[in-house]
Amino acid sequence: MDNSIYIVLSRQSAAFRKMNTLAHNIANANTVGFQAQRMMFNDYLVDDGNHHKMAFTQDIATYHDTRPGSLRVTENPLDLAISGDGYFMVQTANGRPMYTRGGSFQIDGSGTIVNTEGMPLLDDGGQPIQIDEETRTIDVGEDGTMLVNGEQFSTIGMVEFQNRQTLVPIANGVYDAGDQLPQAPENSRMMQGTLEESNVQTVVEIVEMLQTTRTAESTSKFIEALYDLERKTSNTYATES
Repeated sequence: MDNSIYIVLSRQSAAFRKMNTLAHNIANANTVGFQAQRMMFNDYLVDDGNHHKMAFTQDIATYHDTRPGSLRVTENPLDLAISGDGYFMVQTANGRPMYTRGGSFQIDGSGTIVNTEGMPLLDDGGQPIQIDEETRTIDVGEDGTMLVNGEQFSTIGMVEFQNRQTLVPIANGVYDAGDQLPQAPENSRMMQGTLEESNVQTVVEIVEMLQTTRTAESTSKFIEALYDLERKTSNTYATES
């Protein structure tokens, strides 16, 4: 079989991976603070050894779309949104800090403020924020300053990153910074009683999914045709021999 099969397989594989990414975006269209994932592809030429160039398709990077989602006012004091490039700090079960734009928080049974994944919200010192059971009012300022019952209580952690697009997703709308170090916020402010919606545009994602599905189907048919041609050629050769 000639090298055509390898070229088509590379494009089919890229289409399947793109379909998985689009499906993940669509599934999180209603996830608060979710930022759509994108794939970057590149066609590169390889010499087949006979002075012929072959064009292969390769996905060279996955990144997330950092454009902000629309804002929805809820009046819930534990619903928070960030205007600007900032992220909230939350904590995994093993104590590692993670980062999210999803600002839908609640108080769990132990009095800890947690997100929808059950991860504790961290203060500016990296510690979980716990609220006394006698709390009546919670007010949050633009800089994250938290007043409980009208008195200074804590400051909600808010950080920025030099390269937001390379943050690694580990859960719905929650990211690992990897080797990047969080930086103090420069252009971010917190808004209470407001949520940032997902920035996924469902209709656009579905249209792109249909187009990518057609690409995958056409490459599958082409691969089948190549295999059929190879079988017929082999049978003809065997008959003549």
